[in-house]
Amino acid sequence: MLSLDLNGVRMRTAATGESGVVSRDTELLFEQTADVVSARYCGGAIIDGYLIGRLSGALIHFRYVQADVDGRLDAGVSEGYFEQLPNGRLRLTERFQWITRPEHGTNVFEEPANDLYRSSVI
Repeated sequence: MLSLDLNGVRMRTAATGESGVVSRDTELLFEQTADVVSARYCGGAIIDGYLIGRLSGALIHFRYVQADVDGRLDAGVSEGYFEQLPNGRLRLTERFQWITRPEHGTNVFEEPANDLYRSSVI
């Protein structure tokens, strides 16, 4: 079982679903207290976003809200899992369902290859 400490973990979008709004320019910065995980994210079309959820081993269930450059305020629910890549980086694969739109999809986020330190700011 993967034991995670997500404090200061930065991730960028590696892949997104057709109805996803995140892009390779979107960056997430995680915080964790016990099993509660949160992250601020921005970049690309996202002006500001926030997610909060609970972690159980490598599984995460969370809610997200975000504002984008087109003036939309959106929200949704996601579930996903973290895995450690052979080079030590973390990957998060999440399945999302918009609450404010009818679409759903899958996003993949990864720690940047040149960024294995834990950042404190986004």
